[in-house]
Amino acid sequence: MKILIWSYMFSIGGGGRLLTNLATALARQPDVQFVRVVLSAQTGFKDRVNTQLHPKVSIVYSEEDIRNTPNHSCIADCDVVYVFWPHGPAFVDFHKPTVITFHDATIFDYVPPFTPGSVVREHWEKAKGWLERSTHVVVSSEYVKSRLVAHFGPVCQSAFLIQHAISPSKYFEKPALDSALAQSYPFPYFIYPANTSPHKNHYNLLLAYSRFSRRSQHPLFLIGYNTEMLRSVPPHWPELASIPTLVSLIKRLGLQIDRDVFPLGLVQDQLVAPLIKNAYALIMPSLSEGGGSYPVEEALSMGTPVLCSDIPVMREHLVRRSAEVAWFNPESPDDMTRAMESLADNYARYKQSAVLGMNDPTVSWDDIARNYLAVFHSAHYRYRGYSL
Repeated sequence: MKILIWSYMFSIGGGGRLLTNLATALARQPDVQFVRVVLSAQTGFKDRVNTQLHPKVSIVYSEEDIRNTPNHSCIADCDVVYVFWPHGPAFVDFHKPTVITFHDATIFDYVPPFTPGSVVREHWEKAKGWLERSTHVVVSSEYVKSRLVAHFGPVCQSAFLIQHAISPSKYFEKPALDSALAQSYPFPYFIYPANTSPHKNHYNLLLAYSRFSRRSQHPLFLIGYNTEMLRSVPPHWPELASIPTLVSLIKRLGLQIDRDVFPLGLVQDQLVAPLIKNAYALIMPSLSEGGGSYPVEEALSMGTPVLCSDIPVMREHLVRRSAEVAWFNPESPDDMTRAMESLADNYARYKQSAVLGMNDPTVSWDDIARNYLAVFHSAHYRYRGYSL
């Protein structure tokens, strides 16, 4: 099979790691002739994939919308088009069997504060186009499927479920802490790897952390896209929605940058795993996720205790994990603080449980690739009027 992966843009961090692992796993499958990835140079994707190690993967940087040219050289010789990140652009027919992954319905379930209704409506109309006109739709959790059915109706019942929230690769399972990190940062720390989108819930996390009785012993590391902007000092407010709100909250709570809170920004992929492995605990306060949480899966694969939002998708994700998790209501800073106190009071128990659960059985990226290939073959036949 000849596969074109097209993505206008994706979430820097988790989205990039997901696409890297999926594209290379697809290329490893014996019946795949090539995987051509077409995306913007802004993604920096060529820095993520060593095409010498993965010769069936080719990466094409293009700022044009190739969908508007059905005979485009990147499209013409492909059997199927996989749209990795349909969130944002409007549907345009590739004139090829088209499969999409709809990652989450967050924009509809947790509308960012002060967002005009017209903006949400535009997102809804674009999503509706992809969901109704794509050959097949993939979701990464039953919860996302249920939310799509709630927002767009029975057409979404036929979506294929392929779970993604697994340990990214063997490289991330046995990390060694870089010596420079050990000299640069205080231990033992909490860590939250996430971008600063409002649904990631940094606001309630900072409120909860400010009330944690052992804050002086356990600093909070924030890694992810735009977290470095939390270092901004008024009147130099950053021109990015929601960041000034968090900056003012940090000041109001009396939290000290680089003493209580360490906003490290988007760190290199090879440093993410060492930072998680050597953390006191990972906290995941998000109000909404799609298929679960990469950082949570990574932490549990490396024996790091986890505190986690008690939301349906995370319960679905973690049902296959044996480690004890400190659950909390993400909309209650007090309940989040309670979970921190409980974990600190019973740390030996949580740590032992996390270590014992490191070897819980999980699927591989090759398993996921094979599931995607089955969907691609189904789309290929359906597009031509056949059924499998």
